[in-house]
Amino acid sequence: MFNVLRAEEVRLAEKKLIDGGINEMFLRYNAALAVVDCAIDYSKAEDAKTAVFCGSGGNGYDGFIIAARLKKLGCKTAVYLVGDRKKFKRDALGFIDNEGVDVFDSVDYKGGANVLIDAIFGIGLNREIAGSTKELIDKLNAEDNAYRIAVDIPSGIDSDSGEVLGAAFRADLTVTFSCYKFGMLFGKGKDLCGRIKVCDVGVKTESLIHVFDDGDFKPFKRNASAHKGTAGRVFVIGGCGNMIGAPLLAGAAAHAAYLNGAGTVTVCVPAIHRAATSARVAMAMMKYLPDTADGYVKFDKKSLDEIISRATAIDIGMGMGATPDLKKIVIYICENFCGTLIIDADALNAIKNDYGFLKSAKCKIILTPHVGEFRRLTGMQATVENAFEFAENTCVTLVLKSATTIITDGNEIRLNIAGTPAMAKGGMGDVLGGCIAALSCSYSPIDAASVACYRNGMGAERAVSAYAKTMLTAKDVLEYAKYDEI
Repeated sequence: MFNVLRAEEVRLAEKKLIDGGINEMFLRYNAALAVVDCAIDYSKAEDAKTAVFCGSGGNGYDGFIIAARLKKLGCKTAVYLVGDRKKFKRDALGFIDNEGVDVFDSVDYKGGANVLIDAIFGIGLNREIAGSTKELIDKLNAEDNAYRIAVDIPSGIDSDSGEVLGAAFRADLTVTFSCYKFGMLFGKGKDLCGRIKVCDVGVKTESLIHVFDDGDFKPFKRNASAHKGTAGRVFVIGGCGNMIGAPLLAGAAAHAAYLNGAGTVTVCVPAIHRAATSARVAMAMMKYLPDTADGYVKFDKKSLDEIISRATAIDIGMGMGATPDLKKIVIYICENFCGTLIIDADALNAIKNDYGFLKSAKCKIILTPHVGEFRRLTGMQATVENAFEFAENTCVTLVLKSATTIITDGNEIRLNIAGTPAMAKGGMGDVLGGCIAALSCSYSPIDAASVACYRNGMGAERAVSAYAKTMLTAKDVLEYAKYDEI
């Protein structure tokens, strides 16, 4: 897992290393060579020209070293100084002059470079970009045929919030050092960093917050003696009378649960949907719950006891309507169930501002709100800090769904960055709930949530290479997710 830090935490880690005797230039050369490794294939292409834009601070010094190394490797490279030459350190200018790299003022850049390397500002930027520097960044962003690489973070992004400070470089690739920075994963930073490559330059960092991938989880292996009864029983509860799509999404969640290893899956819907779901929900078993005249599931102890007695995991909430009976159902399951309960959608809305009972629940609980549902549930903004506080205070695992999904159990925080904007579509969360339910039969709640988010995100990334982004559906995510990866 890769650490995620704020700017001040990175500075302290670097200072600790330098105070311990490590030469600062050693770190700079490591950082520069990491960028060169990523840029060389583009910069050495036939007739390619590389322009390195350098500010007067440490990020700019890294840019000087990058330019010098590219020139030594035979690349046509020029440096453009951003800002007043008088502000650049004499030793830095002396270094680049001695390396024989052509140096110009950025106002002299006429365009036409094939590779643009942004080494203007680093993670310490805390002011608005304006004037000629803003004009330069806008000009670089408008060069359609150039490949853009940012050094550590695109200039103009607040490294803690991800917000744009007046103007920001739009990178195709960001080569960052030692760890992810918060601003890369949230706010506009998510749009502007392009692909992110984290490179180890020798700075040791520590954090409770991590970005993970498939290599961070041990593959689950079933015993040779396993059968469907030992592989986990998942129950998906959803739907109401005026939302016919919700029970069918429950069927999609059931399919997701099967793909993620559940031994059996039972879809539980209001009795009003007997005919519709019998014809359309494949593979899963069906259970029809007592409902009101208008098709809302009623609180019925006998039916709930039957589910609780058999289930390993329960996924509840999609399209049920935030009724008082649904709140009673959620509370009853929490008080009597010994497995894992995934609370989603209307089940979250049903308990908004009244969720104290979660802390004393008998079962393990995973909540899966998107940012709007989290605000309604808690009255808090959807931040990393608030997510952690909520999970810690309620003793649940929280999956706060967004472009960067926050997963926390109040002990650690994991960020899932796998995925694509094409997932901004109804049904994705319902499928995710089924995946989490199945995986919770084999993994801890936080691992189940992490693996499910990663699998679905990667499935979506693969799918958009085959479909137009606007065409992607939850079904496509399931089709392209590789369930044998983890």
